[in-house]
Amino acid sequence: MIFVKNLKSVSDQDWTTTDKYPGVRWKFLIDKDFDGSSGLSLGYAEIAPGGDLTLHYHSPDEIYVVTNGEGILNKSGDLEKIKKGDVVYIGGNEKHALKN
Repeated sequence: MIFVKNLKSVSDQDWTTTDKYPGVRWKFLIDKDFDGSSGLSLGYAEIAPGGDLTLHYHSPDEIYVVTNGEGILNKSGDLEKIKKGDVVYIGGNEKHALKN
């Protein structure tokens, strides 16, 4: 499968939020629920100050690109500070969390 998407397509989407992740909102650009991709999701997320993407896991691999600010990444219990310019790879089914 090969396809091309433009970042502008994300601007037309409504933000997704849930009480499970307070202060976090996101939009997907590539995801199995939108385009049939498998093994990888790509989206855009904002984590407000004090926001908490609590510990969770899922089958698709993920890559975080920190474009602004800093936060604390929880890697299955190991904490690491991340900041603007950092790129984080998270393998499928790895427990992870992120707090701003």
